[in-house]
Amino acid sequence: MIHIKIQFHTNQYQACAWGNLHAEGVIDWPPAPWRILRSLVAGAYNVNLSEKYQPILKALLHKLAFVQPSYTLPPTTYIQHRSPRPQVNLKTAKVGPGKTLYSAGLLMSSHQHDLYVHWSVTLAEIEELVLSLCLSGLTYFGRKESVATMKLVDTAPEPNAEPDAQGTRIVAIANPDLDVDALWNTLNLSAHENYGVNRSAVFPGIRWATYRINQQLQVQQQADEQQRTHSVTLAVSGSPKLPLNLALKLTHRLHQALISRCPAPVFTGQEMGEPSRKHEHTIFQCLPDRTGRYVEQVRLYSYSGYSLEALAAIACCSELPRVARGYDLKLAIADIGSNEQVSEDWISSTPFFLSRFPAVRRGKPRMLVARYQKDGPEHQVLQYLQYLPWLNLQGTPTYREYKDHLALCLDGKVAVVASCQVFPGFWKWESECRQGKKVGQVGYQVQLKFATMVAGPIILGYAAHYGLGAMIPMREWVGVYQGIVQNNDMLTTSAN
Repeated sequence: MIHIKIQFHTNQYQACAWGNLHAEGVIDWPPAPWRILRSLVAGAYNVNLSEKYQPILKALLHKLAFVQPSYTLPPTTYIQHRSPRPQVNLKTAKVGPGKTLYSAGLLMSSHQHDLYVHWSVTLAEIEELVLSLCLSGLTYFGRKESVATMKLVDTAPEPNAEPDAQGTRIVAIANPDLDVDALWNTLNLSAHENYGVNRSAVFPGIRWATYRINQQLQVQQQADEQQRTHSVTLAVSGSPKLPLNLALKLTHRLHQALISRCPAPVFTGQEMGEPSRKHEHTIFQCLPDRTGRYVEQVRLYSYSGYSLEALAAIACCSELPRVARGYDLKLAIADIGSNEQVSEDWISSTPFFLSRFPAVRRGKPRMLVARYQKDGPEHQVLQYLQYLPWLNLQGTPTYREYKDHLALCLDGKVAVVASCQVFPGFWKWESECRQGKKVGQVGYQVQLKFATMVAGPIILGYAAHYGLGAMIPMREWVGVYQGIVQNNDMLTTSAN
């Protein structure tokens, strides 16, 4: 068994899968054995490998082509760079609008950016020397932006990606039926020579294999779920204090800092480029002070819980410079795993913004029941609640009027009643977010009455994971409401 260690120095890996256009965003992960073999050939040319060692290299490559390797993959998250390319008119020498270049890749943690390839082969001493020499000639892996070094190591972690006929990841491998010289010629063949010169629609020497990626052992994962922390509270300090209506700037800046330190799904909300729809990634909720005017704490919650690495990343975010103009904030962990919110009555602490337009038909509102419009504020609120797994709102949903409000009924029984009104001073809130879709400019204040006690957090609508549409128990609202009313009065007086 030989182990090849690939160290990504920029914490990024950019390589599109074989046969896919770079703009399609399909990442070659795990790195295909075909890619590794071609990289070894490139490394041999870079170090000017002597011709007398070329037969050894050919035999080595043929030996590796017969075996599918296993991998130890680091945790990653999908990223995509977009950069405009100016269009130059050679006749007029003017630069005009051009195409947009798309470059997809994977982002790794600064603590875990090493990949290991395990090849179950036995090499002679001279073959190991030639392999080490070829690896030393490589300065990147994949696209040239992915600066990396490769070397042989004696030991490596256990693999978490192995060849499997039932696997879901498709990678390119070398055809094991090729002889030594045919494999060498195929590995040296360029795309231009094959498609342009030879006019061949098929690249020779390639077959396909499937791999299974094991994120973690299931038993270990289940044990960790019982011990993981689901909530972390950070104390916010700084001079001047950050107004509560700028909370979205704080949560965005904190989210960026966490992803740069630990690009795990619990922070990114994505797994291999696919967005999570289970609300298991982090929810950011800014908590006001006694006046209700300034941010005093930030509460982070994850339904799946935080690993030790994720907790370490949170602890490292002690300073957040340039949250907004004139605001440099400091954060410190104030509490871990407590402050659970449980109540029957909930009310909005930040404005709830709609994420889709209320339904209309032939220019007239399409009514859900007599007084409430389909996809209106109350209807959207009740639909969002059903996507929060910790609320356990299961059953066949129906909607009806109940005591002048709109009620969600599950299997015929009233589960929760919702009412909406315009949030006081919603226009003062910073509410523009890169993610999601906001329709309209009106923010709403929501009141919920559950049939039983439920545990929070409760988030609704546009930019909910960043603090908008957050709700708190009614008993905690008295001080916040008084502070908001006082703040609105002061702003109105100063404006007059």
